[in-house]
Amino acid sequence: MKENREAPGNGSAQDQTVSGSPDTPDLDLGFTGKYTHGLDTKGRLIVPVSFREALGSKFAVCPSPDFRKIAVYPIQAWLERRNEYVALCRKDVKVRRILDMFTKYSYVDSEMDGQGRLLLPAALRQKMLGDAREVDVNGAYDHIVVQDARISEQEDASFEADFPDVYAFVSQVQREQ
Repeated sequence: MKENREAPGNGSAQDQTVSGSPDTPDLDLGFTGKYTHGLDTKGRLIVPVSFREALGSKFAVCPSPDFRKIAVYPIQAWLERRNEYVALCRKDVKVRRILDMFTKYSYVDSEMDGQGRLLLPAALRQKMLGDAREVDVNGAYDHIVVQDARISEQEDASFEADFPDVYAFVSQVQREQ
């Protein structure tokens, strides 16, 4: 198993809900941060410490919303995602294929072992990660995304190419409102 390379100060799902003062509500920070980990020969992944408590003892491992990565959801968030697909089926019957694929590759009884490792289901791992041995584990607000570290680097480069001036883009969107 590769060494855990969590950067200090990144993410803080153990502080996922930050308590405010009696006059202010709690803040929901969601899952945040980016961590790089290796998969061992059995396909186990070390879940970053900052994500463990927020996931709960049982959680869902399934395809990400774009069906190109692995997502890890607390059960309630997984149910919400599934229910969104169910509702969309009523608008367009073709969404049923998406729902079927989502549930086919969803493992809702997942849990970590005593060392904080998650065994990624073989079928899902092969479909979404191929032979990747190093993965990025990223916070994605209500879930965690696991993807090949090389693809994550490509996505970072693509972001920089698509948004060379983030301030200018955000300013333009704000003016359009």
